[in-house]
Amino acid sequence: MSRYLLLALVAALTGLCTAPASAALDGGGSYLMQGFFTTPGVLPPAAGAYRAAGSGAGKRALLSNDSQALAPGSSERFSVDYASSESRLGATEFADYRSLHQAPAAGPGSAADWGPLIQVPVAITSVAIPYRVRLASGQPVTDLDLNGGMLCGLFAGTISTWDEINPAYARVSVKVIYRADRSGTSELLTRHLNSLCPQVFKVSNLFATAHQGPLPGHWQAVNSDQALLAALAASEGAIGYTGPAALDISSNAQVARINGLLPPTAIEQVSLAQFVPPASLSDRVDPDKWAPTIANPAFGYGLVGHSYLIFGQCYRDPQDATALRSLLLRLFGPNPQANSDAQLRAQHLIPLDAIWKKAVRDNFLLSSSFLSLNNPSVCNSIGRPR
Repeated sequence: MSRYLLLALVAALTGLCTAPASAALDGGGSYLMQGFFTTPGVLPPAAGAYRAAGSGAGKRALLSNDSQALAPGSSERFSVDYASSESRLGATEFADYRSLHQAPAAGPGSAADWGPLIQVPVAITSVAIPYRVRLASGQPVTDLDLNGGMLCGLFAGTISTWDEINPAYARVSVKVIYRADRSGTSELLTRHLNSLCPQVFKVSNLFATAHQGPLPGHWQAVNSDQALLAALAASEGAIGYTGPAALDISSNAQVARINGLLPPTAIEQVSLAQFVPPASLSDRVDPDKWAPTIANPAFGYGLVGHSYLIFGQCYRDPQDATALRSLLLRLFGPNPQANSDAQLRAQHLIPLDAIWKKAVRDNFLLSSSFLSLNNPSVCNSIGRPR
């Protein structure tokens, strides 16, 4: 029996024997990952419901243990154990967290000392570009293909009518449907646009902040992928951006090609081989090194990135750590018959390769690793709140 299978068995049995009446694992965030994390069997039995509220809300909830960020207005309060996000933790977020919740600034061993943060990729995702455009004849466009200049022009607002893309298209105003909340999908999109047209776009999980200049008044802001698709379906001349799960990304009638390519469905279709897990100890202890910057891959579909799981190394409640370990073993397990690769593919997400999965297991699950979950030499008497 492999050591990872043994770990999985121990975690599962411990969860069965000690599962609390309330959830032992609470969190949420990314709308893009909602379909995956709500698939039966992905979260362990002891986990609470996945709460989709956007990547920014997920990060905020975890960094400050603020359950209201995930469930606004709810009378239920709970400790936040993890966040799902396509928006990477930034330098300011790390610095603020360390100043409040990590020794020495937090006071070693105090209730405020929650221990280090861990940030690892869970899957490769694309950003799809859905559209609703007609030909001048009135027939729907079903073969939209955009190059980088067109993509920049449409989302910057410098291309204002669709006949500027193709004279055969109707002279209808371009209406961008964009996310108003702090969205990981917005961050992936604007990182790519920044690589193409930095004079127009900064990188941000707020689209309106990334867009340098006022937004056209007829553009529409929404707060989720689902709301974006609904608004797009009701708006002639609309274009937007979303995660791949809710669309048929193999259909050019639903999503635009970018430089001739539809969003990818397999790892061979993306150019990420140069992004390898951190190797040195100084890099492995740095959560930022586990989140490579992907702006414009050398080949393949350009609008791709990672979805991340962000969590603590230390938990005061051992049942939280047990449930989280069970989740990690399922996400990063080597056996495709037991891990969650099939559930990722069902959401049009691409599982990590074996090298990345092994790196996560070896660093954060093996008890011999200094970085392992609830390592007693690091987490003695400290951890995230119960």
